[in-house]
Amino acid sequence: MKRCQAKFLLSFLLAITIAQSQMRYRDAIFNDVNKTEDVIYGNAPDLPFIFLFEWNTVDIDLEMDIYEPVGDTISNRPAIIFIHSGAFFSGDNEADDMVALSIESAKRGYVAVSISYRLGLNVLSGYSGERAVYRGVQDASAAIRYLRENHVEYRIDYDKIFVWGSSAGSFIGFHLAYMEEDERPESTYGGGDDPDLGCIDCEGNEFEHNSKPDGAINCWGAIGDLDYIDENNNTPTIMFHGTLDGVVPFESGFPFTIDIFLPIVFGSGLIHERLNDLNIDNTLYAEEGLPHEYWGTSNGDWVDGPNEYFDSIKNEAYDFLFNIIYPFDIGDINNDGIINFFDVSNMVSIILDVDSDFNTYYSDLNFDGISNIFDLLLILDYLSNS
Repeated sequence: MKRCQAKFLLSFLLAITIAQSQMRYRDAIFNDVNKTEDVIYGNAPDLPFIFLFEWNTVDIDLEMDIYEPVGDTISNRPAIIFIHSGAFFSGDNEADDMVALSIESAKRGYVAVSISYRLGLNVLSGYSGERAVYRGVQDASAAIRYLRENHVEYRIDYDKIFVWGSSAGSFIGFHLAYMEEDERPESTYGGGDDPDLGCIDCEGNEFEHNSKPDGAINCWGAIGDLDYIDENNNTPTIMFHGTLDGVVPFESGFPFTIDIFLPIVFGSGLIHERLNDLNIDNTLYAEEGLPHEYWGTSNGDWVDGPNEYFDSIKNEAYDFLFNIIYPFDIGDINNDGIINFFDVSNMVSIILDVDSDFNTYYSDLNFDGISNIFDLLLILDYLSNS
């Protein structure tokens, strides 16, 4: 009888715990978000509209909007940089999908950053197309270096900065993750009156930090050369792409499926195969028969969305990031590869502030910034079910 009562009490406490203690970085645990607008992360030469002449430039400020959860006490938070769509011809960091994802991410405990980058595509010139992508890569590099330089101020984990791109933004994400300095296209060196665009990390600002992302989420994007991806570039990647995408080919082909002088690109299907061949962590969600931006946008703005695909992409992407942030079994307090009652004992010691050699990084199971009875109950729940 007493055993049944104890089991009932434990179940009751667990129900309260689960209701109150959702998983940070997976679930929305904050209600309100603070947005800091127009933060300048760099300055760079830009092409005035309509992008016909590469020598005709004017310096502009590069700006980002930063979204943070209100009431957050964590001092070392992962960040996601959102990179908008628009075919390198239009768009900005206020695109509907980027704003929605920034808010959703901040509610899950991330520092969300939506960037604007330099545009400048002449669709009748492959030379222009390569340079447009490269400028975007330089700007994303500048954004990462800015955040790493200021990670203490923004309470960002220096080693947990991710990129999430849509369409053109995904081109930028792929190339930033996998292209190295000695692989930059010949067109980026300029010629005649056209300027040399400089190295990947040389534009925007002078902060000297690693500009590679710690993970990449790429929606309906492509890369200019599969050989950019090699065993030295092991950025984990998750990809979403419709197999009937008529703007960015799922496998390979011309952008917009028309030979209009732009170079052939390689889409998510072939990138997935290349990453698999090199044993680089990646996941591809290939949606049979779906078009470009199938979560309900056109150039980033809602048309018939957000739809169910927007929700499913969010869930898969946040699970992907969660597993990068916490690559261990949740509840293994002593990190010995087994969850058992030794972990319960260690958790009690941490809660009671008894001398303990165990890192509290492993004990905050619901990721609310503290280790307490709710975390202990989650371990007991695991053990009771196993």
